[in-house]
Amino acid sequence: MQNVEIKEYLSLAGIRKITELDTALLEFYGQEEGAKHIENLTELFERSEERLFNGAGETLYLQRQEELVDYLNQSLQISLLAASFYDRVFFRRVMEYLLEYDSFWGRGIFDIGCGNGILTCFLALHHEDAAVTGLDLSRNAVSVAEELSGKLQVKNVRFVHSENFRQGKCDTLFSCRTVHENVAGRTVWESQKSSVISVEEQKKRHGRYAQELAAPVKTGGYLVSVERYDDDSAYAGLILALEQQGFLQVKGTHVQFSCKNGDETATFQAMIFQKTKG
Repeated sequence: MQNVEIKEYLSLAGIRKITELDTALLEFYGQEEGAKHIENLTELFERSEERLFNGAGETLYLQRQEELVDYLNQSLQISLLAASFYDRVFFRRVMEYLLEYDSFWGRGIFDIGCGNGILTCFLALHHEDAAVTGLDLSRNAVSVAEELSGKLQVKNVRFVHSENFRQGKCDTLFSCRTVHENVAGRTVWESQKSSVISVEEQKKRHGRYAQELAAPVKTGGYLVSVERYDDDSAYAGLILALEQQGFLQVKGTHVQFSCKNGDETATFQAMIFQKTKG
C-alpha cells in the first residue's frame, strides 16, 4: 500500500523518470531555450565544483552552491525536472521511511532545508491534523515550494525563508540532507574518505549543526534525520554531537540505504532521535 501511495503522490507532484536531464530540458523547452538552460547549468555546475574543492575555504557548502540552487529553483518546472533526474528514487526511499515511522510525527512539524517542498507537502498530506512549516535558505526554493503546495492543494503547510523565521518550537523536526549546509570546511563526502579524521574531531565539526537542530525541538520531541553518510566516523561524530545536545537514538529506527543520486550512487543514514533534555 505504501508504494501505491508514494507512486501516486510523486506522479501528482510532477516527478517522473528521467534518464538524461539535458534531453528532458530540450523536450520541454525546445531546442533554443533548452540548449540555453543546458549551457547555463553546465557553467554553474563547473563553477560550483571549483568553489567546492579549490579555494572556497570555510565557506558553508550551500553558499558555495547558491547560484546553482537558485537557478534550479527559478521555476517549478525546472525544479521538478531536476528533482526527477537527481532525486526521484531518493524521494521514494525517504517516503517509505517516513511512512514506516509515522508514529513519531507530532502536531507541529518543521522541515528544515525543505528545498522545493516535495517531502514537506508529502508530510502535510499524510498528517492532515499537523501544522507543517518548511524552511529553506533559498528564496527561490521557498517560492517554488509555495507554488507546489498550491498545485497539490495542501492546506496545512507554509513555507518560510529561514532568515525571516521567528524561531518557535516543534514536536518533530525533519532534517533531510542538511548537514552540508551547516558543517564548515570540507564536504561530507570528502571527510568520509579521510581515515585520519577521528570521531572526536568529527563530533567537534558537527557541534554547531547539532545545536541548531536542538534549538527548535521541544523536550520529549523528535528529530527525524536523513543524511548522506557512510556508516563511518563522520556519522558517528554526528550522533555524538546530537547526544551532547540531549538527543538519544530511538532503538530500531536506524536504516541505511543506497540509491542513484543523478549519475552517482549515494549512501544515506536515516534515524530518529528523541530530545530528552532542554
